[in-house]
Amino acid sequence: MLTEFGKLLRIIRINSGDNSKDMAEKLRLSPSYLSAIENGKRNIPIGLERSLCEQYPLSDSDREKLRQAMMDSSEVIKINLTEFGEKKQQLILAITQDDLSEEAVDKLYNLVFKKKREQIQ
Repeated sequence: MLTEFGKLLRIIRINSGDNSKDMAEKLRLSPSYLSAIENGKRNIPIGLERSLCEQYPLSDSDREKLRQAMMDSSEVIKINLTEFGEKKQQLILAITQDDLSEEAVDKLYNLVFKKKREQIQ
């Protein structure tokens, strides 16, 4: 079943004139893995959003739609905590264990995504 994220991937690909193989090469994925992501059979890999933004000219609105579609299309996200320092590990655990107030989550969200928008531009 095509996910919302998969639909956006196809729209981006078609609008850019790329075929599946071209997009897969740009994103450093195999065509079969890209297809599996589009169809919700594989998790969306970490870093795919950044790769899409680097390879395709997306508006701020398109980037936000992409981010939302990623969240809507991902039921489970696996995170290898050993890849992160102690503070990031503690933050990830606090978020996943619902140990943060809504106010703290809002502040953190605004801080992270403000910084992310600045990096993309």
